[in-house]
Amino acid sequence: MLEIMLISDELYGDFEIVDPVAIDIINTPAFQRLKRINQYGGVNFIYPGRFQTSRYDHSLGVYRLLVNFRAGREVQLNGLIHDIGHTAFSHTVDQALGSKSEDFHENNMHLIEGIEEVYELFRQAGITVKAVEEFPEIKKSLPDIGADRLDYVLRDYLAATGEKAELGKKILAGTKLVEHNIVFTDQQIAEEYALTGLEAMWLVIYEPDVAVVYAALSALIRQGLETKWLTIPDLFKDDEYVLKLLQSHKQDLEAKYLDIFTRKFTVETAKPGEAYDLEHSKLKHRYFDPTVLITSGNTAKLSELNSDFKVKLEAKIAKFTARSAGERYRLIFVG
Repeated sequence: MLEIMLISDELYGDFEIVDPVAIDIINTPAFQRLKRINQYGGVNFIYPGRFQTSRYDHSLGVYRLLVNFRAGREVQLNGLIHDIGHTAFSHTVDQALGSKSEDFHENNMHLIEGIEEVYELFRQAGITVKAVEEFPEIKKSLPDIGADRLDYVLRDYLAATGEKAELGKKILAGTKLVEHNIVFTDQQIAEEYALTGLEAMWLVIYEPDVAVVYAALSALIRQGLETKWLTIPDLFKDDEYVLKLLQSHKQDLEAKYLDIFTRKFTVETAKPGEAYDLEHSKLKHRYFDPTVLITSGNTAKLSELNSDFKVKLEAKIAKFTARSAGERYRLIFVG
């Protein structure tokens, strides 16, 4: 009897997974662990009504898109596990380690407990685990869009604002795969997606209330690694494990950085020359210029078709670039 796994997704609605290898992968402890890895890095503990997206949610979303595009099975399964190697607190660890390419999880996937079971499922299916860069359907360089980027933009905006869940179904209907590349078939949907994405990146990366969390957490992780009671294998467990480990060594850490997890605070941007508590410099700034199908076989960038969008895109890139150069903040605890 054919086994079916029913997934209820807040963006795409209910969908069925029928590939037995995909189902077996999802049921492994290594993949289930992603339920305990937040997409953003620590902010979910501070803002319980927001930022609750897990790497599990996102990974299933990427798989859903690739199935919708009728990408090859090898592409679909590699897309399913593309984030399986993420450490606790996601890209915050890249910041702590100074990994500018933000690929620490991709290069160290072998450290995940139980990952061999996933590799064995691939071997039994005759499919090779590959770097996602080998699949343009999954990952492309900015400002182009693969399934990874297509999905996380939608989830990031929804997680930050609680709005635009309906955009997920629009994307399913308004995109297709043309020669391994994701293209939009509707210019209005492309514009809504891109502008939503530009706003989402600000909300989940650069907004001071979240930027200070990433900066504080990366500092705590760095301090823990330097004093050797926090290890690299610890980072490949889950968010709650690492946070509790940090809290159990409070005496070794700067209290104000840990206090953000237990005390209410506000954030002020420090002016040049003023004292500050944290400095946040984002390693990569993300922006989006979708490819649009204009006639059969012919495509163009949205910025080439829409001058108003081009102006907005260039302004946002300039804003991202300025913020990426470094921003300094003061933490003000309330009560």
